[in-house]
Amino acid sequence: MSRPYGLLRAGYPYLKTLGMRRVIGYPTDIAFSGDGDTYILMRSEGGASIRVWPFEDMPEFTSDMKGIGGPGTGDGQFVWPVQIITDTEGYIYVSDEGIHRITKFDSDGEFVAKWGVHGSGDGEFDRPNGIGFDPDGNMVVVDSENSRVQRYTPDGEYLGGFGGIHGDAPGEFNLPWGVHVDEFGDIYVADWGNNRVQVFDAEGELKNVIGRQGSGDGEFNRPTGVAVDAHGDIYVSDWGNNRVLMFNSEGKYIWSFAGDASLSRVARNYMLTNAVSNRLREMGRLEDEKYLRRPRSVRIDEEFRLFIPDYESYRIQIYKKDVIELDRTQFSAPLRNVTLEVT
Repeated sequence: MSRPYGLLRAGYPYLKTLGMRRVIGYPTDIAFSGDGDTYILMRSEGGASIRVWPFEDMPEFTSDMKGIGGPGTGDGQFVWPVQIITDTEGYIYVSDEGIHRITKFDSDGEFVAKWGVHGSGDGEFDRPNGIGFDPDGNMVVVDSENSRVQRYTPDGEYLGGFGGIHGDAPGEFNLPWGVHVDEFGDIYVADWGNNRVQVFDAEGELKNVIGRQGSGDGEFNRPTGVAVDAHGDIYVSDWGNNRVLMFNSEGKYIWSFAGDASLSRVARNYMLTNAVSNRLREMGRLEDEKYLRRPRSVRIDEEFRLFIPDYESYRIQIYKKDVIELDRTQFSAPLRNVTLEVT
């Protein structure tokens, strides 16, 4: 799919919410299965696991919503998992910064393989965070404490990397976190400690730097996840500012998502059987209930549905892009002069 010449941005309305407290604990990232479900990666002080959750948000939590993995250091277990992705064959991959490794599962959630040891040499990790696949099917891994990006085959064979310098100059990193690789092979890295997103080509050459520290339009306070859709629009979870920011393919600020959640189906079903919870909810400031709290990731699917793991609210907020693709006859070339408006 090629990118359109231009876009008519009609809006980006809230669509729905998945999950609730007690059934989704601290969602840190999500991935998509081949049959319409979502894999929700949950992380808390008490442990971590993956939950398979139907997109339609079944009104009750049932045994059909199976779990994958669990807390621990054994095969298929997690300590501090960060991101989850799937490949075209349905395999599931999870990065774990606590035990410095990548774990691979099959589509049924059964453990397949793991790789990575703690260190700073080739093929070693010091807190691997963001993971993503490039157009060739190889995995790109953000090696956070080593201030670099590495590349592997899906079976864990080391292929090289770039970076390795801790700092704030262009091309350097300070605790990088999330990553996305677009269809051209460009690599987008959420540079957490430097409050920016850096864009590199497939060879590791810097192409663009997006954002700076702050709370205004296009500014960040500890960006975590990053995703790019088929139009080239860029989404960044702005953890410290409790929001998600959207930029166009050139890095121009477009939109901000602060949260607009309503109760999910499973939450409504729970509330109807809990009189005390209903009373407590009525006593609170309900407007605050819709807002995002510490989002750690952001994902967008092929239908342009935007999924935001709402970490401290134990849910997933979902939005749906409303846009019309324009051809050359419907979208002018860049203007030579800035239009002036007199007030």
